[in-house]
Amino acid sequence: MSNWIVTSKDLYLLVKMLGGKVLIGITNPFPHYQEDELEKEWEKMFKKLNKMGLVDYIQGELKFEDQFIEAMWVLARSNLVAEIVTDHQEQSIFYFSDDRVIECLKENEMSYKVIQHPSPDYTMKQIILPRMLMGIEDRSVRLNDPLYIIPSDYHMYCERRALSNLSQISINNNVETDHLLVKQFNRSIQRKIHTNRLMMFYRNKLEWNIEGVHVLSSPSYNWTLRMVSKNGIEWLEAQQATGDKLVREIVGVLDRVKETDLVK
Repeated sequence: MSNWIVTSKDLYLLVKMLGGKVLIGITNPFPHYQEDELEKEWEKMFKKLNKMGLVDYIQGELKFEDQFIEAMWVLARSNLVAEIVTDHQEQSIFYFSDDRVIECLKENEMSYKVIQHPSPDYTMKQIILPRMLMGIEDRSVRLNDPLYIIPSDYHMYCERRALSNLSQISINNNVETDHLLVKQFNRSIQRKIHTNRLMMFYRNKLEWNIEGVHVLSSPSYNWTLRMVSKNGIEWLEAQQATGDKLVREIVGVLDRVKETDLVK
């Protein structure tokens, strides 16, 4: 199947043209544009797509290349979107339809490669799952207790390679700062090899919902960090994980989404 290189501006304008209300995973590139500025962007986009052989103007109508416009229809109408971020570097956004999945692989801050994949089930099992586990080795588990982490704090830990607020973690989890579980998680953050994230966005009627899991690997332990709600607060529930459990947690995100009948 064909692949195309487009910008976030192109994707946003095309989805808007097709009646899409929101483009999950890609920030609006025109937050402060006036109408005349948008008209210039439309013109530049159509000229570029024409040079790429993706659109033509025939007898007063725009004629798009079939596979390309079908891919854009998926982006505009998808009720299920998966985002993978590996090691805070590579980002891919997958837009699901009944019979295919369209991936937007981020090449830089503005550019995306648009890739067509077959069925949703194939894409999850053969593409998304292997990417989440790529380079991660099986590790044994020493403790089974969960550790509750604030999502924004986890991002900070990965950047700084340390738990920078031990006292707050202690309070949140009702443990001492030198508790073995806290020490082991801190050690894993310090020695982290991979930190991957899977987010699933799915819409029921007008409301978007989110399921997600992070995978943290280190020479000491592997961890899953599942998105949970506890006492009205969003947390990441961190637990040590064997290779089998890593697979179960990632597949579990899809299984919970499958209950909405959005994935076939």
